[in-house]
Amino acid sequence: MSSNRNTLFPSIEMQNISRRSDESLTDFERAFNVRVMEIFTENRRMNLEDFKVDTANFLKALRVEFIWGESGQTMYLTVTRLMRILKTSPQTIKDLLPHSIISTLVRITNFNMTIDISLIEHLVNSIIHAEDIYIKLLPYAENSTEISSYKLQDFVVAHYVPMMIEEPERTDYYSAYAVGIIFFLLDARRREYVFIKDLLSSTLLMHLENCIRAENDSLPLPEIDVYKRFSGYFNAIFLQRIFDISMTYENGFLDFKAFVDLMTAIRFRNTHASAKYHFEALDLKNDGILDEDEIRTTAQVLPEYVPDDNNVNIDIVTAELKDMLGLKTSGVDSEEFLANRMNSTFSGFLSNYADYLKYERREQ
Repeated sequence: MSSNRNTLFPSIEMQNISRRSDESLTDFERAFNVRVMEIFTENRRMNLEDFKVDTANFLKALRVEFIWGESGQTMYLTVTRLMRILKTSPQTIKDLLPHSIISTLVRITNFNMTIDISLIEHLVNSIIHAEDIYIKLLPYAENSTEISSYKLQDFVVAHYVPMMIEEPERTDYYSAYAVGIIFFLLDARRREYVFIKDLLSSTLLMHLENCIRAENDSLPLPEIDVYKRFSGYFNAIFLQRIFDISMTYENGFLDFKAFVDLMTAIRFRNTHASAKYHFEALDLKNDGILDEDEIRTTAQVLPEYVPDDNNVNIDIVTAELKDMLGLKTSGVDSEEFLANRMNSTFSGFLSNYADYLKYERREQ
């Protein structure tokens, strides 16, 4: 997997990793990706139903051996107890948790050489889901490695819409919206196909399923809800640039896919794909360089959609935005922008009122 998309692989419940290090999380994501790649190994033999039984028994054993954390709310497992359970577990379970993964889980948990059991459960459930979805996807895919956006939409309609208690009025638009988000986040905005391995590693279909179940049960949507709509006022120059870089109809309207791209870029601004999208939109000269002149030009319209703020000084705002990017005299290119940790803050500040206001309140 490409390391520049590692914010997507896989998605762990945030409350479980409040004390994690980014390095440990990256190791965990990398190991998950390696495990997903095994699905595509030639002549691979694994009975999914047997694997589900093995993992269910394994997770039950973990819950017998757990210890409570200091708060009495989190279940932990010592490494010693885990190794004892693994010793009598089937080989498929041992392969699931090599020493490298165990060490990573200990670092993520960061509590007295133990592992948060929910992390193991999430890893197991994510892998089972990937194995299961691969089998279901294959009849829809063009080949064993790729699936087109249209075929993935058919898959969503066939497998996810029936899960809903209240089906959408237009299932075609619902599936196009969901698949548009997936393609955008997998950095496939301008491609007709997406690699199945990228789709499985991202766990985005798992998120879709979780969101549907939450809606069915009238529960709050999962914390990482990529299918959530965004509302707010947009910077007029930024919005015009969206039309410049997107597919439009003859009457000047955005096509539906371009609309989904915009919503996803704003909603999921901390991703590599969103950073690329915002750089392209804010590069007014289309020369691959974001410079001070372009920043100042885009910032000029801030007072138009921040009417209640009389303190918008364009010189100060431009200087602040330059400082965010560590802007050189010549500007920054795409690679430098993507590597900058402040790119999502920069993009939100310039593109829409909601994120501008959030930044200003935080600074105050």
